[in-house]
Amino acid sequence: MLTEQRNILLNIAADKFSKKGFQVEIFDTSADAINWLKNEIRTTDVIGFGGSKTLEQIGFFEVFNKSKYPNFLDRNAANLTYDEKVDIWRKALTADVFLCSANGVSISGELILIDKNGNRNAAATFGPKKRIFVIGWNKLRNNFDNAMEYAKNVAAVQNNLRFQTNNPCTKAGKCLNCNTSESLCFVTTTISNVVPAFPASLLIIKEDLGF
Repeated sequence: MLTEQRNILLNIAADKFSKKGFQVEIFDTSADAINWLKNEIRTTDVIGFGGSKTLEQIGFFEVFNKSKYPNFLDRNAANLTYDEKVDIWRKALTADVFLCSANGVSISGELILIDKNGNRNAAATFGPKKRIFVIGWNKLRNNFDNAMEYAKNVAAVQNNLRFQTNNPCTKAGKCLNCNTSESLCFVTTTISNVVPAFPASLLIIKEDLGF
């Protein structure tokens, strides 16, 4: 029953996002999505990415890394100073390809991104030659309000737990609209359309990915 419901949401989402200018690709497995990415991304491309549990889970970093893609902007490299990380974030704004996920996805055709510094949100909206959003179908919600609810009270809370912050949501299990210095939610962006000059692909995988 759950699979049937998700297929219905997926088909509605694919239609809505396509009409809003996204290139929508649907995959049965993470491996299928990785194969698509290998065909889409050239070894010479400058590749940027935003922090993403989904990219980790699909095995993106096992395939895409500096040893195979020399211009891979590795923000996760060991021993980077904060200034070096910021420099990589800035370079990602003009990458050939930028990949990330979204915190909430409405089948009416909106992607919701909640960020701390805004570097992911900035690259996701303008700058890179191609933007690729990778999501699991567990993130699909039937309207914008429910997608925002999921982004704030599920995805953002799980992200705080992941990074072991002391923000109130980690104890309450829901967003309390805190304003702490540790907050991971300073910048919230909604992407609802794609301008043809700045192409974006939405990859929906029929797996539970990210949070």
